[in-house]
Amino acid sequence: MFNPDLNDYQLTSIIAECCGGVAVVYSAVYKPYNQNVAIKRYFVDKSKEKANLIQQDILTRKELQHQNILPYFTSFVHGPELYVVSPLMSLGSCRDILDRYFQEGLPELACALILRDVLLGLQYLHKQFYIHRSVRASHVLVDTNGSVRLSGLRSAASMMVRGRRQKQLHSLPPPDHDNANLMWLSPELLEQNLRGYDEQSDIYSFGVLTCELANGAVPFAEIPTTLMFTEKVRGSRPQLLDCTSFPEPLTEETKNAYATDSGVGDSAEGVWRLRRVYEARQLSEHFHRLADAALQREPERRPSATQLLNHPFLKQIRKTDFLPSLIGRVKPIKPDPDDISALLLQEKLSEMEIEKSTEWDF
Repeated sequence: MFNPDLNDYQLTSIIAECCGGVAVVYSAVYKPYNQNVAIKRYFVDKSKEKANLIQQDILTRKELQHQNILPYFTSFVHGPELYVVSPLMSLGSCRDILDRYFQEGLPELACALILRDVLLGLQYLHKQFYIHRSVRASHVLVDTNGSVRLSGLRSAASMMVRGRRQKQLHSLPPPDHDNANLMWLSPELLEQNLRGYDEQSDIYSFGVLTCELANGAVPFAEIPTTLMFTEKVRGSRPQLLDCTSFPEPLTEETKNAYATDSGVGDSAEGVWRLRRVYEARQLSEHFHRLADAALQREPERRPSATQLLNHPFLKQIRKTDFLPSLIGRVKPIKPDPDDISALLLQEKLSEMEIEKSTEWDF
């Protein structure tokens, strides 16, 4: 048990700002156990409109317990702000790992280990009649012990309504601060028609995640939202990038086509360099088939999470394979004793009294 008392936690450093600026994530030490944890601090004044989403995230995580779902430890109100305590996933999110260390994409075996654990998390969620609706690299967290956990459950939806299981849902997920989640959503979810969508929508997002991990790039990032929507509905989809994806060799004459950033690098030169990396590699046929199966336009043609767990691509995983070793250049999050922001916040909070709030009732 973790006490809902900020005095039992020592903030050590800021990890990230998130949720469109309404929350900050800190690393901290839970003093009674001397255990590293993560604390997400919500600015209540800024997040009143998102109060239901925050409550949804907490209540859903309290209900769900699985080794591949980010656990919930406790939450409490201190002053005008809400604090939510979770395990510290010391290697950060897969999006962080890609941006900082693997812009060209992760090694294939590392992708296999991560995707297997994501599928195990989705299999569990779907058996509990939940649809995640926000499967993407920024919501896949990795720890130094090799564990992989899904977060982002504020977008999750239950298919149980008034005690009855629904065959389809029709509502859009709550919008995030920049509509970024749209790039991972399935065509049927985006269409918002009478057919609705079900858990197979998560499988399409899983397919987009597969390309994101392998390529390092955020799929569809280089095109406007309206065009992305149209292209998805028409059946366009991301693909794994390797020598089979580029039948024509890259030449100086075609370099002009990369004069602007396409979302896979920091600059035109970055795009040029990454294309050369992609052309020089060949991903396995099983990897391509996994992505193709998950990204089928029609949801009924996509395998379930359980079926994908038996895909030949995942058969390459051995018991001795260890994810942190495969991505060894990734440095774990470490407390920063010189992080003035965390120190000042801790001093400020120590002078405040804990306030009870009826608005945040979990």
